[in-house]
Amino acid sequence: MDDWRTLKNKIYFEDGSLRDIYVFGTDIHDWRKWADLMNEKYKVEFYDAKTELTKDKIDFGTVEECWTQKDREWITATIKLGAVNIRCHFFIDSEIENDIDPRELKSLDDHSNVLKYLRDISVTLDKDVFVTTENTEDDKLISVRENEVILNCA
Repeated sequence: MDDWRTLKNKIYFEDGSLRDIYVFGTDIHDWRKWADLMNEKYKVEFYDAKTELTKDKIDFGTVEECWTQKDREWITATIKLGAVNIRCHFFIDSEIENDIDPRELKSLDDHSNVLKYLRDISVTLDKDVFVTTENTEDDKLISVRENEVILNCA
């Protein structure tokens, strides 16, 4: 689809909420593959609240530490897709969840960058990737399986 207005109104609408990116049924090996992909192909800002440092690569040892030490300060990663920032909070290892702020998407180029990111994840993990409205796993706005993309613009 190359109608930016429809995409903005149906998928990247601005109502104060975020869009979630989900990969379900993951494990620590999938997360490691995701982190390796991010570190190899994307500009990353990895923040560790424990050290108050930001690095340009995801430190997977720190991610594992965060999951095993429940009282540990949290970590976040921001993946830079041009003007769009994908945020990851590493909540649990059984699903990958990222956030997108729809206010940052302003063009078809931004949308194309997001689709490339989703495809890269799907191909790397051999799993479906979904974009949903915030905190609603079943309200799938975009579904990606490798290079197949389904947009729900109804």
